[in-house]
Amino acid sequence: MLKVKQNKIYEIIGDDEREVRLYGVNRAGLEWESRDGQILDSIKYACDEWHANIIRLPVSQDRWFGRMPEQNDENNAEKYRARVDEIIDAVAERGKYLLLDLHWSDLGLWNGKSGQHMMPDEHSLLFWQNAAARYRNHPNVLFGLYNEPHIDKKVDGEFGDPWHIWKFGGELREKDTSYRAVGMQEMIDKVRSTGAKNIVVVGGLDWGYTLDGAVGENALHDPDGNGIILDSHVYPWKRLEWELDIGGLDREFPILVGEFGHYGNDAKPVEGVQRLPSEVWMPRLLGWIEKNGYSFTAWDFHPKAGPCLIKSFNNEPTEYHGVYVKEFLLGHNK
Repeated sequence: MLKVKQNKIYEIIGDDEREVRLYGVNRAGLEWESRDGQILDSIKYACDEWHANIIRLPVSQDRWFGRMPEQNDENNAEKYRARVDEIIDAVAERGKYLLLDLHWSDLGLWNGKSGQHMMPDEHSLLFWQNAAARYRNHPNVLFGLYNEPHIDKKVDGEFGDPWHIWKFGGELREKDTSYRAVGMQEMIDKVRSTGAKNIVVVGGLDWGYTLDGAVGENALHDPDGNGIILDSHVYPWKRLEWELDIGGLDREFPILVGEFGHYGNDAKPVEGVQRLPSEVWMPRLLGWIEKNGYSFTAWDFHPKAGPCLIKSFNNEPTEYHGVYVKEFLLGHNK
């Protein structure tokens, strides 16, 4: 099992422990569909051929509970969970790790409209109550509490201090729906209430990018578990002041760059202008991660989830992103 000590991650086997760096990939799919016939093969390939030692697996809380329109008697909640079980088993058999990532939520409404929202909701607590109990103290499973928190003041005005809401929760409104956002500390406490000590991974604000506000009264606490890893999603449309936006807290917590990637120099992504060409940005980011002793899970080992690591399900790496990640993994994960 993994355990955080100060700002490092250790692998505990019996009476022995050793520091580890987690270098791997995301494999999207189960957040937007209940069936994915290629996901297991993709994950095995990423582990075996690219030497990923961790897989970040995005899921949907609605699909976990069988609440989406495509789910029926033959494609129900338990079959969705069984797919996750099968993936975890395959990763564990290889002596590697899986980060279970709550990627999509629903504003606290079972309405078949699962998606990415600003913050987790009451149903997110139900998800972690169930999932944490299911994988309680599994030695190969980490819990990613919520994908890309963000408090967007432009949606419906001012909500209050975003970092206070990030930790403690509060009332939010997205378009025509108001809901109680659940804070990250309550999510940690819910996981621990199941008896699960698994490491929890917590993303910052600005779509999971910034970590600079998770200090002082907004710092997270985990007295009853194996520790907290902070997660930052770094993309080339974000500013290049990584030390200011992300660094600093690495003195107290391990840092995982849970998502990153480049679309290629000719691309014009909807997220924003890419500040540097891939041949500059990718080595710069990977070098910064390695220099600081951080971990990463690159986005994404699916040919339709950009920025893509692979061109197709034949698993050929993309020239502007995948080749850099594959080379790094082969060189660092023996």
